[in-house]
Amino acid sequence: MEDLGKKFKEAEGYIIEMRRWFHQHPELSLKEKETSEKIKEELDKMGIPHEDLKPNYGVVATIQGKDSGKVIAARADIDALPVTEDTGLPFASCNPGVMHACGHDAHAAMLLGVAKVLNEVKDELNGTVKLVFQVSEENGMGYEEILDYFESIGGVDRVIGLHIWSTLPAGEILLIPESVFAGGTGFTCRINGQGGHGARPDLVKDPIKAACDLVLKLAAIPTNFYDVLDHSVVSVGQIQSGTMGNIFPSYAEVKGTTRYYKAGGIDAIKEKMQQIADGVGMTYGVKIDVEHNGGVLPVYNAPELIPHARELVDQVEGLKVSPQTDPICAGDDFCYILAKYPGFYGVLGAGAPDSYPQHHAKFDVQESEFRKGAEFMGRYIADYLK
Repeated sequence: MEDLGKKFKEAEGYIIEMRRWFHQHPELSLKEKETSEKIKEELDKMGIPHEDLKPNYGVVATIQGKDSGKVIAARADIDALPVTEDTGLPFASCNPGVMHACGHDAHAAMLLGVAKVLNEVKDELNGTVKLVFQVSEENGMGYEEILDYFESIGGVDRVIGLHIWSTLPAGEILLIPESVFAGGTGFTCRINGQGGHGARPDLVKDPIKAACDLVLKLAAIPTNFYDVLDHSVVSVGQIQSGTMGNIFPSYAEVKGTTRYYKAGGIDAIKEKMQQIADGVGMTYGVKIDVEHNGGVLPVYNAPELIPHARELVDQVEGLKVSPQTDPICAGDDFCYILAKYPGFYGVLGAGAPDSYPQHHAKFDVQESEFRKGAEFMGRYIADYLK
């Protein structure tokens, strides 16, 4: 096969150009129309056929090798976040209140780079490449149309993805077996009591004291009530209640999030949360309803695929396998795709010592790493179809 390293170096300027365009034109989940049109425009320039992933703005491109053979898919998410950018970049967001603060602009650009290079060597590929540009990852909805599409074509043999990360050093790629991203849910605890005058706490059923006690007890789940061999989080980020300082309200709301890595972990966490809520409710004479919303499974890398993927990293100039062995405490709906098809999710380091984390208004990543990420994916796909 032609020198892929040389081809990806030639495509580096293009990848950076595309990333800057996507960064400047971010769109929220399920509103990625302009992003989708740009992707299709670029694919048309390359002569790569593509299809819309209905009913939203997802796109899947097909690079057909010299025979039907195996089918491998690579996925990139393309949506942005409701964040007001504060980076000062010359190509900062031109859409007020919307920013690519998680790196999906880089994901889309790297996958276009993969498309550009692999399309030039498609006659040397024994099989089919599906390049999937996914909408609505941030609210966990876009994966469903991908699974529907895969089912419609009889499935895929392998699926890979790559997430850029600002707090992982540039020049490293994290490839670990089993869970690489956490599973988790959001939750709301509604505490229904009985309000009254602030001077007579003995005549009310105070939801505020119950909420405070509940928050402290929920925080004890990871250390006291859940598998100590699994990383886990039960965090509260919002408490809402009351209107004035001398009025006991009738209700309060506590909202938070959970994280875990082992299969079945959420069931154990949910059970303990409900037990604690029932106990606190009995203590304070209030009723506490616990509702879990959204959520994802752990992103699970097929262990048998990781050793070879790590070996291919050596072929990418300037990239090495990260020595980190701990997973990332974040979620991604790529989990549902990997739950059905064998594959893995790599994490591409692109941070500097002063980098800001994902979802921050000053979030940015180093452009020098885009070529490395695209080349790694391209090399893996080409190796799989050699």
